[in-house]
Amino acid sequence: MQYYCSDYITTEMEAEMGEFEKLEAVIVGGGQAGLATAHELGRRGVAFAVLESDTRLGDQWRHRWDSLRLFTPARFDGLPGSSFPAPAGSFPAKDEMADYLEAYSRDARLPVRTGVRALKLTRTENRYLVETTAGTVEAGHAVVAT
Repeated sequence: MQYYCSDYITTEMEAEMGEFEKLEAVIVGGGQAGLATAHELGRRGVAFAVLESDTRLGDQWRHRWDSLRLFTPARFDGLPGSSFPAPAGSFPAKDEMADYLEAYSRDARLPVRTGVRALKLTRTENRYLVETTAGTVEAGHAVVAT
């Protein structure tokens, strides 16, 4: 996946880096913290993207041992604007959490880019540059939620 915007190059350093996309915010990491942050930014009308290195949201949960369960009951596991889809007193399994993260992102229509790894985060005068495997993103705010 590549997302580029070449109409905003203001400094020599940025010009050397080539084309890049300009956003108000970028979130590195599509787990619970990244998606909760994305939900709140979306409510506020902020132009942002979530970068997730795995090919599917929730893979960080899917790759753990089979017997893993959350240590908090489902009634406390929901993300902003959503309830966790399990009985309130149950302790969800890892795959239930993984599936929930995917559904949450889809239902909230969050701009998540899977398979995109952040390689380097740099601060310029008043912006951040995030070099990724899909190009460079320039943003006024960067959230590292890995």
